[in-house]
Amino acid sequence: MSSLVVFDALMFSNLLVLLSLSLTLTYMTLKIPNFAHGDYATVGAYIVQTLNVVAGLNYYVSLPLSFVTGGLTALLSYILVFYPLSKRGADITSLMIASFALSTAISSVLCIYADYMTLLTGGFFRTFSFNDFKVDFFGWKTFLLLPFTTGLVATLLLLLYLLLNYTRLGIAMRATVENPDLAETLGIDVNKTRAVAWFLAGGLAGLAGGLLPFRLLTSPALGSFILIRIFAASVLGGLNSLAGAVLGGYIVGFSEILGIYLLSQPPIYLSTAYRPAIPFIMLIVTLLVAPQGISGVLKLKGGSRR
Repeated sequence: MSSLVVFDALMFSNLLVLLSLSLTLTYMTLKIPNFAHGDYATVGAYIVQTLNVVAGLNYYVSLPLSFVTGGLTALLSYILVFYPLSKRGADITSLMIASFALSTAISSVLCIYADYMTLLTGGFFRTFSFNDFKVDFFGWKTFLLLPFTTGLVATLLLLLYLLLNYTRLGIAMRATVENPDLAETLGIDVNKTRAVAWFLAGGLAGLAGGLLPFRLLTSPALGSFILIRIFAASVLGGLNSLAGAVLGGYIVGFSEILGIYLLSQPPIYLSTAYRPAIPFIMLIVTLLVAPQGISGVLKLKGGSRR
């Protein structure tokens, strides 16, 4: 197997880890699978493309703004949609339907934006991708995306660990996730804590979205296209575990890239058009065999030993 295929799998998996990690973070706060989550990533991609076409900024330089924009989009989603509905006692079905509607709304706005910016600038906004350049990575010539995303994931995981374990905000977030009623009696502002969590989650999604055009053809429908992979990774790892989301992201990412590579070789010769089916199958199998995910299975085994 070519090292380029392994590198490609690592690059894609790094981005999927950021997306599954952020989805899990929003799920842990309100216990809803947010189907608009992929659209936060699409917003981040469009911010980077806009700054490159309009201002000539390098794609990597624009990433902090993709983080902020993705975070603000998620925050507004929480404030305007999910918080009012949950406050009124909406059940999980109603919240899921609301997330579907929100996804359609964001995607529609991006379609309008893409057409407007195409007419205004003459740039490519309906569909686009980014061109990367190669660097030397431990003796291998590879695209900058590989060391950049690898270092980015490691740094963000460390920062997230420090935030959740050694800051008042992080402890408040953990308390809110584990028992919101008790957290509120202890003086924690549960609503504000959840809002911060949604901003961070949207920011991570926007950050990953700003890098997705390096690997995927991007359009306003990118969110729907990538969503099944995000859910497969989060469900496989366990929707209540951030560590599980990281593990699930790498398993799904490597399985998709390496899996389609092997299946496209002789004697099978499977078309690469079937690549999206791999995470879909993994999601179905996980829901049938271990709906609680890897982290849930490990907890059950640990409990049975005790």
